[in-house]
Amino acid sequence: MKIEPIIYETTRGIYSVEDKLSIASLILFCWKLGNKRFCELLYTNNHEKFISDLSEEYSKYEIDLSVKLADKQIKNCFEKTIQKVIEKYDADGYLKALYQRDEFALVIDQIVNYHFDKMEIKKFTKNVSKQLALMF
Repeated sequence: MKIEPIIYETTRGIYSVEDKLSIASLILFCWKLGNKRFCELLYTNNHEKFISDLSEEYSKYEIDLSVKLADKQIKNCFEKTIQKVIEKYDADGYLKALYQRDEFALVIDQIVNYHFDKMEIKKFTKNVSKQLALMF
């Protein structure tokens, strides 16, 4: 993920490098945590709660994930950044489907990350094969 061009473009109204870095750090941290966390960041309706919960979860690691969303300019730039990241890295809608707990997206995520139960995959593929058989 090349976040730098997006951050550069969307945060021009912020003069503080620290505030720009806080936005970049949060996005990159969530991205490195995996698709489930990343999609939550992109599609949540309450970023303040999401950031607070994430900060609390990783508080023992002394990671500062705060973004000054109380500042209208920073919040506006943050939202623009999220929108541009969605446009560039979720054009196919996979992350949105994962956020909405789409069954197919969840199974794909488990397979890609090697976190799957073989019985669950068999059950899913059996259901898909039935659906495909009904279509033809």
